[in-house]
Amino acid sequence: MILRKLQSLEFLASLKSLKSFYNHKIYSGIMVVIAATIFLIFLSPYFIDLDKYRPEIENQIQEKFFIKIKINEKISYKPFLRPHIQLFSVDIFDVNKKEDVYLGNIYKINLRINIFNIILRKFNINDIEIRDGIIEVDGNYFDNFFKHNDAVKDLKVIKISNLDFKYSSSKNSIEISDIDSEIIFEQGNVKKFNLTGNLFNLPIAANFKGSKDKDQSIGKLSVESPDLKFYLDANLTNINFLKNEFLGNGRIRFANTLSTIGLNNLTLQFNFDLKDEFVELNNILVNSFLYKGTGNAKISIKPKLAFAGEFNFIDTNFKKLSNSDLKDNLVHHKLFNIHDDFYGVFKLNFKNMVTNHNLFSDANALVIVEGGDVNVKELNLISKSNDQLKINGRFITQNRETIFFFNSQINLKNVRNFYKNTNGAREKIALLPNDILSAKMSADLNMKKGRIVINEIVGGNSKKFSRVSLNTIQEEFNLRLNKDILNILDARIYSFLF
Repeated sequence: MILRKLQSLEFLASLKSLKSFYNHKIYSGIMVVIAATIFLIFLSPYFIDLDKYRPEIENQIQEKFFIKIKINEKISYKPFLRPHIQLFSVDIFDVNKKEDVYLGNIYKINLRINIFNIILRKFNINDIEIRDGIIEVDGNYFDNFFKHNDAVKDLKVIKISNLDFKYSSSKNSIEISDIDSEIIFEQGNVKKFNLTGNLFNLPIAANFKGSKDKDQSIGKLSVESPDLKFYLDANLTNINFLKNEFLGNGRIRFANTLSTIGLNNLTLQFNFDLKDEFVELNNILVNSFLYKGTGNAKISIKPKLAFAGEFNFIDTNFKKLSNSDLKDNLVHHKLFNIHDDFYGVFKLNFKNMVTNHNLFSDANALVIVEGGDVNVKELNLISKSNDQLKINGRFITQNRETIFFFNSQINLKNVRNFYKNTNGAREKIALLPNDILSAKMSADLNMKKGRIVINEIVGGNSKKFSRVSLNTIQEEFNLRLNKDILNILDARIYSFLF
């Protein structure tokens, strides 16, 4: 009896084991079928003639990026590491012209597209990678791009590797080469990006990280160029990249290698308001090795690049401005290498100046830059006793030489008092008259050669100097100018008048 029960239990156990085996086998079979199905789906684009999809791909890229493309080679599919379609040798054309205008070529474009959308021939290009290319666009491209910004609202990622990009207007251009970048979008806004490249052969790096503060888009932007020793850090608010608008505050720092006059070791702090066509810089604080000051400015972007600003400087120490720095900028044209289509208006006011000659304490200037020339509308140098030296003229660059065509007027209340606080020889100053001095001069100064040609001098009694006298005075000028270009601003050079 017991033996029979044991045999019965063994039989039931064997049945359960057999049932479990079959269940496991069925389960395993199902898993194999599912895995095989997924694998087939994963590889199915291999069996599709993707070249038939060429019109859809070209049209959607045109809609999103406002360019026309031509895919020159066979479209391929790559399942690893993430499924994507590869486009090789893609020509770029301007879509806004009546005829195809060639803009450049990209060696390879990777489009990461959902496999089911590939199978169903339903494309939504929102993850794109660009590798190795050269593109040049004109000033209208970004205008058209932002006018059609609805098409880019579903973008997620743009990756760029080894791209050369050139932006050109009628007379100038901006080139960034060897660009590596990744831009991450969120609902049409840039959430994060990083960029490295070479701007005019100077390495640059930029980073941005955005976030939300309640319903407001905010972010932090940093740009640096180690070779130029330029560093920008900015906090952005009310960001709308599609409309090219945001507010914020920033800080710019130049290290001591910057060659522009007086900008060595410069730090700028400011608030800004960027609109589509201009940016306003408010509450600017300027601090450099040469001067400290405050100011406001407006930079217009359209229809052409223009700058208008007013700055007030205090305790400016021009003793730190060396003659060699002036020659680098004035004589060797660094200051006058200005694009023809740049327009600028600069109002500059100086208080409590410290100079080598100790003649003037204050100054104000109005300088207009237009057509590649620098027009000094007003330059007034004022002493503590209200003596004045006024200069106006235009720097014109032709045939690699810059000529300063200028007029000057000097008005001294008392010649001896004007010079008594200088470092000049006491015995010579003692011989100066206690008289008023007034005179006007018209001349041309060759900045490269350091030579002046005097056209006319009129004294306070309206008497014109003779040509013989002008030649003598001219040689005295040139003797002093060869020693120090700063002498053009030194009233002692006019000592021949008395």
